[in-house]
Amino acid sequence: MTNNLRTAIATFILTAAITPATMLAQSAYPVNFDENEAATNTGRYTNAILLSSSYGTQQIEVNQKTEKRLYIKRLDDCLRAKIGETVSVGFNWKGTWMCGYAYIDFGKDGKYDVDYDDNGVNAMKDLMTYSMYKNKDSKGATVSGEPSINPPSFAIPTDAKPGIYRMRYKVDWDSVDPGGNTLSGNDIKKNGGVIVDTRINVHGETAHITVKGTDYKKGTLALADYSAELNNQDVEFGKDLTIAIAVKDGYDLSSLSVKHGYCLDGDAVVDGLRQWQENTIMAYTAKDDKITIPASYIDGDVEITVNFAAEGATSGSSYALNFEKDLAQMNPTANSLTEFSITNKAGKKSAIAIPEGTTVYRDALTKEVNAKPGDVLTPGIAFTGDTEMGAYLYIDYNQDAAFTTPLDETGKPVVGSELVSFSSYRGKNSNGEAAGVTTAMPSFTIPEDLPTGVYRARLKIDKNNIDPAGDYSMTDALHIDNYNGYIVDFLLNVHNAKGKLDIDARGGNIVGYDNNGVGELTPFGNEISLMPLAPAAGYNVKSITVRHGHNLDGKQYINGNRQWEEYEVKDAKNEEDFTIDAAKVNGDVRVSALFEADGTEEYKLRFADEFDGKDYSLPDANVWHNCTRESPTWKRFTSQTAEGQQKTAFIRDGKLVTRCIKNTIAEEGNVDMISGAIESSDKMYFTYGRIEGRLRTTPHIGNFPAFWLMPQDNSAGWPNAGEIDIWEQIDTENKTYHTVHTHCTYDLKLGLPNSGSAYTNAADYHVITLDWTPTLLTWYVDGTKAFSYAKSKLQAQLNKGQWPFDKPFYVILNQSVGNNSWAKDADVNFEYETLFDYVRLYQKDDEGNIFSTISDVKSNESSLDVYAQQGGVLLVAPETQHVEVYNTSGARVFAGSVQGNRFVSLAKGVYIVAGKKIVVK
Repeated sequence: MTNNLRTAIATFILTAAITPATMLAQSAYPVNFDENEAATNTGRYTNAILLSSSYGTQQIEVNQKTEKRLYIKRLDDCLRAKIGETVSVGFNWKGTWMCGYAYIDFGKDGKYDVDYDDNGVNAMKDLMTYSMYKNKDSKGATVSGEPSINPPSFAIPTDAKPGIYRMRYKVDWDSVDPGGNTLSGNDIKKNGGVIVDTRINVHGETAHITVKGTDYKKGTLALADYSAELNNQDVEFGKDLTIAIAVKDGYDLSSLSVKHGYCLDGDAVVDGLRQWQENTIMAYTAKDDKITIPASYIDGDVEITVNFAAEGATSGSSYALNFEKDLAQMNPTANSLTEFSITNKAGKKSAIAIPEGTTVYRDALTKEVNAKPGDVLTPGIAFTGDTEMGAYLYIDYNQDAAFTTPLDETGKPVVGSELVSFSSYRGKNSNGEAAGVTTAMPSFTIPEDLPTGVYRARLKIDKNNIDPAGDYSMTDALHIDNYNGYIVDFLLNVHNAKGKLDIDARGGNIVGYDNNGVGELTPFGNEISLMPLAPAAGYNVKSITVRHGHNLDGKQYINGNRQWEEYEVKDAKNEEDFTIDAAKVNGDVRVSALFEADGTEEYKLRFADEFDGKDYSLPDANVWHNCTRESPTWKRFTSQTAEGQQKTAFIRDGKLVTRCIKNTIAEEGNVDMISGAIESSDKMYFTYGRIEGRLRTTPHIGNFPAFWLMPQDNSAGWPNAGEIDIWEQIDTENKTYHTVHTHCTYDLKLGLPNSGSAYTNAADYHVITLDWTPTLLTWYVDGTKAFSYAKSKLQAQLNKGQWPFDKPFYVILNQSVGNNSWAKDADVNFEYETLFDYVRLYQKDDEGNIFSTISDVKSNESSLDVYAQQGGVLLVAPETQHVEVYNTSGARVFAGSVQGNRFVSLAKGVYIVAGKKIVVK
């Protein structure tokens, strides 16, 4: 970010307000009863309305059971659909024997038109679909017995103009009257129906962009690739738009005002429907002189106004002071400042103690107060003494080591000011209100779109002066030290309600307290209890490092503002819990652990894939290939095209991501979904050993992922050749399944039980282990035994195929969906996802074999040679191993698997590789 992008603070401006319900005339979009009529039928009610389109299933909450109304407006919500596409409406409804109806006022004439009589519907007009009227639905099909509440799908008219339209959902009995059934004894109120009005954005493939307020003397906007100046372009509808900004010397970019929707020159609200709104995007969101306009703003016509401001109104660089840091107060006992706090609307207080001393400046940069994006905060100070002092609070939102302080003509901080609150300056406070001399500061709002991170904040106690560097420019009598004032620098931690919890364990595992799973997110300010888990006897945890804060792979300090800290867990031992204190759960948390063998281990590491490839790369082709698409449930959607495989099985953040998503690729054929599934057949297969994987899934109806083994030689066919399901999970069950299939168990129902399970939180990460010996299969979940299956001693059962597990099997990792045979039918509009952190195989020297097209991975025996070269380092390893490269600030700049020669590009500097300092020139 250049100096021209200093000005940074965010605001959200909603220039349009929905017309209050009391102003909506009964003649516009009428209903056949009083709009405030209460619902009295407690046995039937609507929870939500749905629209399935190219955006998936969109849902608007109705909550009729709570609201107890017949007519409910949801005009702040807005559904989306493309012109010409086929969509389906639905009702999340409790009850029986009712019908569903949907209307869209494409004529925008204040009513829903439909021609009908007692024999049926003559002309649909604004009636889009219905599940029953006079024993037929909107497709003309005869309805017998109880009708469906959900009507047939329909197409958005191809001649519809892009715009915001009013849409009505109705639950009623045998009536297409948009105002509701009025027949005595069968009316909509008695039957427990509902009418819900909302908005729908009917649009084309593109949105149109125009730009206002450009001044070539101040700066210009261009497309992100600099291919053209930004103005009068059509861009993809509903997608983020990144633009490049060039600001001329002498100016700052203050903000972009984005007006978006339809009829931008007309009224913001027409017949109760908001047509457009305006948002402000602030300069601090820029990265590398580029700003991204969110997809939600690219929703029709888009008008961008550029707001430039003259450079200035900053305190200089490096958080300047107008005096030396050791400047003493003239009378240190005259005033007392002991605490600063911020309290949110919910009443939660975050405070720091002011360091004791006798100087004006106090360094409290080891202390932080906490807030979330969008918080409305009230500052507070514990101050006694001079009653003519004022309080001033600054936050460096754009991390440029300076505080901006401009005010508007009313005396309030302008958009772009980092003076966020003050008690009194020239007779007014930061709200522009008349204020006497006081230290009580008004509330202020943390911008909703402020990135999480740690920001420099400054509290100043001074007299009638907003200079963040302190009053020191006039005569001695007016200096801040003569007033016995204060300047205190501290940190503001802007955090989400939950941070990421990343576990990076090498040579072993980290599981949750008492052998439980580990969540992907962790609540802010809650302690975390974890436990080291060795893969087998003879492995011990050597070190555990905890890094916590924000931007954990980035710089530790930004202009002196600490973003993250790191510490070593002392005396860590296998299967002994350790706790990360609540105070250290102050953002994201990464736990890095290293296990080593002590020479007594029987199980040796033979193979491992840590999935450390580049983000969005494909799995290692030396080990894995994509599964074919065939008739079995788990294989019926397996992606077959390069594009489909890229979307359904790829590397991200050091994990294999497998997904099952709606099919939008014509080349994939006539399938509703495409799924990710990879296997190691013909490339890596083995007999006996301990195989483990760390994984998590997203529970949802229809979910059906698996980590499992199939025989390399399948000539005997299924189930005769055998199958070992290491882990499966279905639907929303918090339960793992562990199963074998053989001719004896599946066909003959002998040698049972053949399946076990364990209760877990399915959304957490779990370490799933299978121990396979010549006579026994044993499954473990997070180190706890879940099930075992033994080779029978009855020759009659063996003769019938009870133990086909004495030959090589290969690995399959997949995200599938059900078909209502075990897991429920798939939700086509849901994106199913299962993550695999790693797969590792350990074997005894005298038991088992591994067959692989790549070199075996040996535990703790690999050597690594590192050579500094021009522009990077050359890593040379005879056997596959994980390598990490750090810069001298402690930031990890490379992590990946190395086997053979691998060159890693690096900028000039000093790096740490395998404990050695390497200088790149």
